[in-house]
Amino acid sequence: MTLPTRTIGDLNVSAIGLGCMPMSFEGMVDQRERAIETIHRALDLGITMLDTANIYAPTWDSVGHNEALVAEAIRTYQGAADLTGILVTTKGGITRGDGETWGRDSNEDALRRACEDSLQQLGVSVIDLYQHHRTDPTMTYVDQVSALRALKDNGLIRRIGLSNVNLAELDTAIDLLGGPTDGGVVSVQNEYSPRFRNDADVLDRCTERGIAFLPWSPLGGSDVAHEVGSHYAAFAEVGVEVGASPQEAVLAWLLAVSPVMIPIPGATRPATVDSIVRSLSVVLTGEQVARLTATTPARTSMYPDDQPRSALR
Repeated sequence: MTLPTRTIGDLNVSAIGLGCMPMSFEGMVDQRERAIETIHRALDLGITMLDTANIYAPTWDSVGHNEALVAEAIRTYQGAADLTGILVTTKGGITRGDGETWGRDSNEDALRRACEDSLQQLGVSVIDLYQHHRTDPTMTYVDQVSALRALKDNGLIRRIGLSNVNLAELDTAIDLLGGPTDGGVVSVQNEYSPRFRNDADVLDRCTERGIAFLPWSPLGGSDVAHEVGSHYAAFAEVGVEVGASPQEAVLAWLLAVSPVMIPIPGATRPATVDSIVRSLSVVLTGEQVARLTATTPARTSMYPDDQPRSALR
């Protein structure tokens, strides 16, 4: 199955990706087969981007769990999809240690160790897109971006992405590395949803520079995604108008907001993947997009920095 595509740097990927993090929540530990079936369903339906990270894991001592899961799903896939076109993106820069202690470490040696561990978990010799997960407050951002550049210069990664950045940090990275046409920053993965739209200025810069914007928790977070229609009635109303679920209306709205937007909703069941893909066929009018954009977000992140799960993102 062929889906509409969008670009990440020099790559064409499906206009919507699959966020694999929920498959490594504690409640999914005994559901590995279902998780792999979910990824296989995404591949069958034409999704060509899978998002993971080293710290997506049920416990501190199982870091790499989600990367290994994604790798196993790709290795065991027997469907018709051409796996040479699959982009697996992962991240590094957050630390997770003994007793669930969380931190940040983005010096060059630490990022290299994290990247090498990810290479091993993914079973690849080079990572196609590596994203800096969160800013390290103990370092200048220039030094953090330089550490990313070293990974690319040393052949460990092919493309550089950022995550959870503000506009000043994004501009610093662009100044140092350039944008997609320069082989520099090709993606930004920030929170963006009906609930949270504080990074509109970052999205605007990405749109201006042709940098892919990959909104995490596009439905407001896995804990409340099923309630998005009740929290934001306009999405339920538009869904009825176009014959879609509120969740499908959200994803269609995000795709309409900017040509660089590539949502990465999470899933733990094949049926959820079916819904994700259906959103690509939902056509909204300009009036509907404007109405949804005018909804008032909660303005607070699902995972503020003083909560442990924030580190996962």
